[in-house]
Amino acid sequence: MLVKIREKSKGIVAYFLVGLIAIAFSMWGMDSLFTAMRGDPNEVAKINGETISQIQVDRVAQQQMRQLLQGGQIDPDQLDMNLLRQFALNQLIQEELLRQKVQQLNMRVSDRQIERQIVRMNAFQDQNGRFNQDTYTQLLQREGLTPGTFREQLRADLLNQQLLNGLSDSEFVLASELTEFQLLVGQKRDYRYRIFAADEFVSQVSITDEQMQQFYQQQQNRFMTPEQIRVSYLLFDPASLAEGLTVTEAELEAEYERYVVSRKAQSSSYSAAHILLTFNNAAEKQAATRRLQEAREAIQAGTDFAELAQELSEDVATARRGGELGPVQPGSLDSQFEAALFGLEQPGDVSEVVESEFGLHLIQLVAKEEASIPSFASLREELHSRLLAQPLRAATSDKLEQLRNLSFSSDSLAEVATASGLPLQTSDWLQKQALNSFWAERTIAEALFSRDVVEDGWITEPLRLDDGRFLLLTRDAYQPRQQQPLEEVATEVRQQLLRSEAAALATAAAETALQELQQGKSVNGRWVQLTESSRNNLNAPREINREAFRLNEQQATGVIATTDGNTALIELVRVQPGEVTEDSGDLAQLARLLMEDRGYRMQAQFVNQLESEASIELR
Repeated sequence: MLVKIREKSKGIVAYFLVGLIAIAFSMWGMDSLFTAMRGDPNEVAKINGETISQIQVDRVAQQQMRQLLQGGQIDPDQLDMNLLRQFALNQLIQEELLRQKVQQLNMRVSDRQIERQIVRMNAFQDQNGRFNQDTYTQLLQREGLTPGTFREQLRADLLNQQLLNGLSDSEFVLASELTEFQLLVGQKRDYRYRIFAADEFVSQVSITDEQMQQFYQQQQNRFMTPEQIRVSYLLFDPASLAEGLTVTEAELEAEYERYVVSRKAQSSSYSAAHILLTFNNAAEKQAATRRLQEAREAIQAGTDFAELAQELSEDVATARRGGELGPVQPGSLDSQFEAALFGLEQPGDVSEVVESEFGLHLIQLVAKEEASIPSFASLREELHSRLLAQPLRAATSDKLEQLRNLSFSSDSLAEVATASGLPLQTSDWLQKQALNSFWAERTIAEALFSRDVVEDGWITEPLRLDDGRFLLLTRDAYQPRQQQPLEEVATEVRQQLLRSEAAALATAAAETALQELQQGKSVNGRWVQLTESSRNNLNAPREINREAFRLNEQQATGVIATTDGNTALIELVRVQPGEVTEDSGDLAQLARLLMEDRGYRMQAQFVNQLESEASIELR
């Protein structure tokens, strides 16, 4: 599905929903001979017999990563590609289930709907909100998509949305539910809490050698040396090949002329008016054609087009405006209609009679704004890049083929470096659970610690990095994961055991205080008081505020472990119901948001039901 963001907030309600659906980014080559012999190792799941490949998962994960980075929503160092791949796989499974259900129900989306959706997409519009063919073409090329592939992805998205919207559109909300929701969501609470910090109990803990030995034996996985490897590697950047490619001035000028022709055809703005007559049979069609021809002759003789449109046109919506359609974007109307309109040269020109799927038209060009054409000098770099693209792809393919052959036939990576002209580099020790930079990318991380590299010492074939470069590597040295002797980690064992025992004492003290509160006794200590706290109060730790809103008058006290290893004792003092608005606008908005929320929940339940009934095989 395409990216879909809904954000609404007003008055007593705030609602935020983000659905992240991705479009594929990477381009992949043919499978190797070994893949063909062994079956597809890229297959990660089968959904009712339909395959989802690792390539698909990686593409969606890369798209999600780039969207997060472009939106500035996350620090690149904090990105976990394995987690993104899990999200991507779940998304692809759900999309495949919806696709199969759509196919089962024989649902359809017309080509006309697809075209209109494309024209309306913001990503393909210029600063004036008009569809721009150049932007459309460039974006698809950048994503590695053909127009046909993009249309099919869009068709699948629209069908899936059509299916899900059919579920959510049936939801409704009662007035009593609106009142109950406001009373609950707007609720405010007075409560207090006391922290029992583990550090305060450390002095009460004494650790014996026997305890340390026992803790060390029970927690052996905490005290292991990491699996790590050091490698030699080569980096190949396809962009480096551009230095050896040339473009002549004549080629640049020819490319500019092609650009100008395309720009004029796609970016000029046309405003039109029309007169529409419909027909049901051949006789009616002949009569309608004759009437429009007579109208055209009258217009050419001086009759006002708008007056005739008001008198004759069967398009009621435009007839009252003199037939005016307003600006017409390429691809938004019938192809025959557009061909006739775009063939008119001067404002006021009138077409011959044109037949479309709606009937017969007489079309007048109301206004025409020629596209602004950037100068040759301003486009020189872009034109240069366009002309280099195809030879650069060919040169890259040849270089990769050379590197594959060398990696297979050479005894060492040094030989590959000499033959290919790439500099040989050496990594630091790379820990399996602490990889960063391009080493953390899934393909690279798997290759680093694969049997072929670790045990056999093979040279990898060129591995594609997320930034478009390629990497070859081989093992220099390897250290497996090993148990650290207690003597080496005694200090760490003691500290962890101290903290664990102190935390247990803190929890026991909090439980004792809880019992005293429940018995009506006073509990001394440093309490933090909060009054009229809302659900999103930032003046208290989130987990404590959340627990305070779980308590009720029958169970007004509780104990929770906090994320920092301490224990909190919480006592609810007072509950104040939320305010109920009578403003019709607020109530209408609230009802709409609740219906949307229920609709999304129903959609999620529907998808979960599809999952439960499906045959899903994960590799």
